[in-house]
Amino acid sequence: MTMLIGYVGRVNRTLTSRERSNEWSSMSAHRFDPAKLGKLNDVGRLVDLDPDAIWAAFGVPDARTAVEIGAGTGMFAREFADRMPEGRLYAVDSEPVMIEWMHEHLDHDLPGDIVVTDADAGAIPLGDTIADLVYSINLHHELDDPTQMLAEAHRLLRPGGTVAIVDWKREATPKGPPIEHRIAAIDIAEQLSAAGFVDVTIHDALKYHSVVTGKATA
Repeated sequence: MTMLIGYVGRVNRTLTSRERSNEWSSMSAHRFDPAKLGKLNDVGRLVDLDPDAIWAAFGVPDARTAVEIGAGTGMFAREFADRMPEGRLYAVDSEPVMIEWMHEHLDHDLPGDIVVTDADAGAIPLGDTIADLVYSINLHHELDDPTQMLAEAHRLLRPGGTVAIVDWKREATPKGPPIEHRIAAIDIAEQLSAAGFVDVTIHDALKYHSVVTGKATA
């Protein structure tokens, strides 16, 4: 079920962002605990976060350029690059341990091209209107203020391109963060609308997660 909100491969290089300040950015509000790296890379996550269901909800079967913000170990970058055999996917993360992991562990013979990109969510060193899809998975609830990230997503997207936020539903589930740390899908939808996205839609594609999409304007 979807709800339309009407109120409104190869790992070939690393891109580095500008030198980071000592202040915490919107993406690094909650710094990653390296002890959790194995959990992030557990293929069992693909049961609850089914890549086929997520990709279908994104609604961009012919995407040629995608950006994942908060790519982590690159698990989903690998899945979606496989669905973009002629495309390019920028796997963005600000954690050195993640950048190193992706370089060491991502396959070098994927059909699609993955570019590991070292950057904060609000300052991604890519040109304007380059992407058909910008998405994040289980990142949104970690951000103190998503405004900068959403503005950056809008900048990166071509007119009509898709932004997609996948995150935990704000309801009791047998796994995941405490409810008080989660953001309701309707609130994410309102944030997308406030950031200038149109055709904002909540997709009930996953058991424990919401998928919220919107379209970039010119």
